[in-house]
Amino acid sequence: MAHDALKAIYIGMIGQAIMRLNAAGRFLGAHASSGHIAELEAAALQVRKALECIAYSAIAPDKDAYAAFRAAAVASPDFTRDYHAEKILKALAAINLDFYPKPLVARNRSNDGQFHFDGKEGGFLTQKRFGVVYDRLGKHLHADNPWSGDKNTRALASDLPGVIEEAFELLEFHVRFIRTPKFNGAWIVGAPRSGTTPVIIAGEANGPFVVTAG
Repeated sequence: MAHDALKAIYIGMIGQAIMRLNAAGRFLGAHASSGHIAELEAAALQVRKALECIAYSAIAPDKDAYAAFRAAAVASPDFTRDYHAEKILKALAAINLDFYPKPLVARNRSNDGQFHFDGKEGGFLTQKRFGVVYDRLGKHLHADNPWSGDKNTRALASDLPGVIEEAFELLEFHVRFIRTPKFNGAWIVGAPRSGTTPVIIAGEANGPFVVTAG
């Protein structure tokens, strides 16, 4: 698949994630006014789908390697049927250790005219927390079994606004590092919370590179 087509898929999935996060916020606002559990569960569903969109977007830059990796699996080798976001992220980590979006702060321009981007130090949805949140939301996607335990929906209502904020902090300005035979470098991505179509600026490296923390 052409590089531009993969960028279009990435932008589309990130844009959909932003849309779903905003929808979740509206459902939470409605729940705060009404107290109806259905509105809280609707918010949980949209956040979980937003996380799935992030996972699908992450496949795009490494699509060929991901497809080959999944094709080697004994069970369910067809990557086009993948849906579990945390499992997708684990598979991507075996292909590209730097696949997860790295959130950035505003760019700085040095004296030589080059732009420098610093990474955010906190407040965003980390890769580790992604899996925890994704699994937690799963139990709120189904009707309550009256013979089961309490799902602690009160804590969910309290925690979801923070999760949504962390997801926005991850996506609104980030870099995605790419190492493939066709492209070696990074995509700088702007994804406004307003829902404006995300944009990508591609920066190609002349050779191998290393991603450092911070």
